[in-house]
Amino acid sequence: MLDLADELATMGLPRHWTGSAARASGNRLTAVTDDLRDVVAEVSAAYTAVCDAADAVLGVVNAVDAAQEYAGINGLVIGADGGVSTTELLVCTIDETEADGDARRARQAQVDECATRIAEALRKAEDVDADLGAVLRGIEKNRIDGGAGTLAQASAIGEVEGDLTVLKPPPGGTPAENAAWWATMSPDERAFVIAQHPGWIGSRDGVDAVSRDLANRTLLDARRTHVEDRMAEIEAGCFRPDGSFDEAFYWKHAAEYTDLTEEQGAIATLDEMLARPGEHQLLGVDFTTPRTQAIIANGNVDTADHVAVFTPGLTSTVEGMGGYDSSMAQLMTRTEDELFRRGEAGTVATVTWLDYQAPQWGTTFAGDSVALSGSAEDGGRDLSAFLTGINTSRMTDPDLTGLAHSYGSTTLGYALQHEGAGVDRAVFFGSPGLGTDELDNLDVPGGAAYYAEAKWDPVGDLGRFGTDPSGLEGIAHLETGDAASGDGRSWEGVTGHSDYLQDGSTSQYSMAQVVGGHPEDAIEGKNVGLLTDPLDAQDWWPDFLR
Repeated sequence: MLDLADELATMGLPRHWTGSAARASGNRLTAVTDDLRDVVAEVSAAYTAVCDAADAVLGVVNAVDAAQEYAGINGLVIGADGGVSTTELLVCTIDETEADGDARRARQAQVDECATRIAEALRKAEDVDADLGAVLRGIEKNRIDGGAGTLAQASAIGEVEGDLTVLKPPPGGTPAENAAWWATMSPDERAFVIAQHPGWIGSRDGVDAVSRDLANRTLLDARRTHVEDRMAEIEAGCFRPDGSFDEAFYWKHAAEYTDLTEEQGAIATLDEMLARPGEHQLLGVDFTTPRTQAIIANGNVDTADHVAVFTPGLTSTVEGMGGYDSSMAQLMTRTEDELFRRGEAGTVATVTWLDYQAPQWGTTFAGDSVALSGSAEDGGRDLSAFLTGINTSRMTDPDLTGLAHSYGSTTLGYALQHEGAGVDRAVFFGSPGLGTDELDNLDVPGGAAYYAEAKWDPVGDLGRFGTDPSGLEGIAHLETGDAASGDGRSWEGVTGHSDYLQDGSTSQYSMAQVVGGHPEDAIEGKNVGLLTDPLDAQDWWPDFLR
């Protein structure tokens, strides 16, 4: 239709034609062109809408295929009505053992996740159907106006009118709902979301790590530009046109400038870590909190056979996150080396999770204090969702280990009090308490919780947040002093509160064995911090901890 536009104009008004017939022809040509603009806009809208719908339906097909694959892997059956069934009878009996109950709940969780995948596929299909139907009804009822410009401009108007919306993520979605929603996105839709709406998925648990990384790098670039521009504006505003310093303006913006400086330091650290050799994934970044939060991984969380998630503790900040990232890179290498020595070709990814407000000395907002559990409880809720999301973002779960130090161990302890975190093992070290007095309150398989305490580590004796882990019944203890592994290799001991992840240490070696799925080769031991009896710690708590 656009190609014939020039021919129509030539045909309607031949050169040198004048008089009343020419004027009549011109009037008729104007009327036809007006009508044609509307037709062009309508055809363009229909073409755009059908193409968008075809692409969106591809996402629906992918989601259905994924649901069927998930059902096949887990021995589930999807009925013609979309219902999910299992061959086992999921009932609770009066004499049900704890192991039976855990197995039943795990099986029910698989059924629920499959049902969620089906529900999101149907939600997407209904959304596509509604959007396409709305465009076609608009065309049928002549609601699309081609405007008063050229036919090309009318075509552009039609493209806008025919664009279908991309289905938004489920509000407050669970990791399973988020994973199911993301599965309904076609490749083009995913690229659109990452480019235009990176905030939708940057921190959305259940979305794959590669997509989150791309989205978060986009967010990081945008925030870097904002911080630099805003700091330059404030700096320029501190000086009047005559060059004198405007003290009132300075004090008005001093707090904002301090926050921007903190963000600038955090961004610089993230940039430096992402530029290091090896594969890195930025799995979360949040500038809306009092202090910047971030999640960064070494390796590929989507494909690794073994994944370890480390939560640091007191005084941790993104600006100072580089050391943790280095330690996680070393642990990843150590674990892969140990697997290689066994003849196993397993791959490993390690994650530093600082997506909570780790307490700082002297801070008191919203429970953000080393003496209070508020930050650990809030962080534990989010950490639990992150751990669950790693599993739900993949068709088959990786071998997943939680690692945590100091106040971070309290955070992990609270995380594991939420059902369904899905860790296979957990290692706590230098802990002031796990937020509980009983190991059974943690959602960790029996015998798969480990504790390491170094000599002269006073934090390990605090028992501030539940029983000192040294005294928890059922927890396994890892050696932190000088020791030799079963194959005769020697490992260096650590002391104090901060060196558990030291490369080549006994504690790092044992963590590598746990992360690699061979905890039986970890070196057992039971060191104490300052006191032999954990209960003695209460006698020397400082006043602000009593």
